[in-house]
Amino acid sequence: MRIPLPKTAVRTLSYTIIFLSALYFVSPSLLSEEVPEKKDAVTVPKEGEKKDGEKPASTENPAKKVEEKTVKPPKKSPGLVDLFLNGGWSMWPLALASIIALGVAFERIFFFFTTKLASGGYNQDLADSIEKDGLPGAQKFLTEHKDQRISDVLVNGLEVANEDPELFAKGVEREAGEVMTLLERGLTILASVSTIAPLIGFLGTVSGMINAFDAIANADQVNAKVVAGGIKESLITTAAGLIVAIPAMSFFQFLSGKVNSFAADVEEAANRIYKELLKLKGKKSA
Repeated sequence: MRIPLPKTAVRTLSYTIIFLSALYFVSPSLLSEEVPEKKDAVTVPKEGEKKDGEKPASTENPAKKVEEKTVKPPKKSPGLVDLFLNGGWSMWPLALASIIALGVAFERIFFFFTTKLASGGYNQDLADSIEKDGLPGAQKFLTEHKDQRISDVLVNGLEVANEDPELFAKGVEREAGEVMTLLERGLTILASVSTIAPLIGFLGTVSGMINAFDAIANADQVNAKVVAGGIKESLITTAAGLIVAIPAMSFFQFLSGKVNSFAADVEEAANRIYKELLKLKGKKSA
């Protein structure tokens, strides 16, 4: 039995898979990298010279053992994967939230850029058509621009109006509500992620501080190394929560602006046609 999936879920899943695939291929470069240590310059004495405190070569015992030099391992700078593992349990819900937010944001951006809502200067062109030919000019203009969502809303409103301004207003309100529901799909998820992610980060901060104080309570001697792990975990989770929340909030504000802009265009265009219907009704009454 085939289970039908909505197109929105398919696009969201596709963008998420693409993002995870890209992250997989670049992950080797995200691992910690070795930072070479600076080597102290070694001065080589010239022939016939001797170092300070060094006995002449003739007095040295050839059987003297050479001291073994201890080689320090190269230092490593923490990479993204290391920071994720050191962040503790709160990094996993933050990672899940970031994947969901990115998937929804990419799907919504694709939807807005592939859907014709209202072209630039739409209301001005509509006003020019109404001023020139009245209501028939508006109907002709809407027919010529029927590929845009705003035209669908206005045409459906005129179909149920029967030249009645009040019926037109109610019809446009109903049609615009359906389109707005479609445009606002997924924005609630982005708003939730932008709100919850910092709270998860702060919860991880509290968890890290608890671990730090627990280490202090169990240690005989307190030093910086005892509390460093807990403090590091708390700072990583705080930063991770903000890193997830800031892009989610940015996408939410951007997409909300698109929705509000479309709503303003519909209201302005509907008011122009509404006024023309009032004029037509007044002429018939007279």
